[in-house]
Amino acid sequence: MRVGKFLVENGIITNQQLLDALDLQSDNPERFIGEILVTMGAISKEELVMALEAYLMTTGASAMHVDEWLDQEEIDMLIDKIKSQNNTNRANIEK
Repeated sequence: MRVGKFLVENGIITNQQLLDALDLQSDNPERFIGEILVTMGAISKEELVMALEAYLMTTGASAMHVDEWLDQEEIDMLIDKIKSQNNTNRANIEK
């Protein structure tokens, strides 16, 4: 499951907010959807971190635990891992 879909299905953002963020991402493909949502004001950084933890726990995407005291290095690791998984998923879809 993609992060944006997870956020919508769990009531963290609206479908329209996701569509707006995806539209912005199409012009800036190097930006993460979470980063765009925070920039848009759809969610706070803290909400994003909590949502990423829930995403990882419920999708089985990682055995890594995220806590409320994440430092920037840990956040970057999480985001890199999600980005890597999304790229792998895209590559599999394109095959």
